[in-house]
Amino acid sequence: MSVPQRYPDFLSDQRQFFDELITEEWQTYFSEEWDAIRRFEIEKIFEHFKPARILDVGCGVGFHDAEMARYDFVEEVDAFDYSEKSVEKANATYSHPKVKRFVADLSTFAPTNRYDMVISFQVFEHLDQPPAYFELCRRSCKAGAIVAIVTPNRTRLSNRLRARKGLPYELCDPQHFKEYTIGEIHELGAQAGFTPAGGFGYRLWGWPPLERLSLRTRLNLGFWFPSIAHGIVSFLRAP
Repeated sequence: MSVPQRYPDFLSDQRQFFDELITEEWQTYFSEEWDAIRRFEIEKIFEHFKPARILDVGCGVGFHDAEMARYDFVEEVDAFDYSEKSVEKANATYSHPKVKRFVADLSTFAPTNRYDMVISFQVFEHLDQPPAYFELCRRSCKAGAIVAIVTPNRTRLSNRLRARKGLPYELCDPQHFKEYTIGEIHELGAQAGFTPAGGFGYRLWGWPPLERLSLRTRLNLGFWFPSIAHGIVSFLRAP
């Protein structure tokens, strides 16, 4: 039985899930298409902002950390995850001299720096207490820094097609607590004292004819049609 099959219901604390996943099913983390999507995420984020010091919240296997560190204007990337096995694997597989990683969670990570950008990739949807995320951002951000949240789009094309059939929206993964739109994340951030600062969508997925198109075209279609994009990036500015 695979690790996801052993955990079919949402877990508030998912560190054991990811410890087991990274240990038993490491091969599932490798995909040329997935790598291209992750590089596209960073490319488009850095078209908007060019941070020198970055904190990656929930860094997982560390691909994004090493990729961000390759940009000349990035001076350092600090990152943490509460899955000890994920941090071990990240340091072994995606090491980079600009990157430092820690085992911690939202409440225990103690920033020694103030960052130009606090970012998370496919983390926010797992959290059942979003205010704790924004509290961590408040402790970690320089004045006027950017918070960037990369997450699935609740109103993505596949869910729109489900709605046309009279079916409810579904989550991408049973370990997601909730999925959002850019506007909904802006609203949550504003409640925590952050100012909405835009965002974008990327990648159209979930309709078979789209698979005939190149990946780059599908990624850009989501950028052009953010309301039905599969993924979204929401930007907020720290007070």
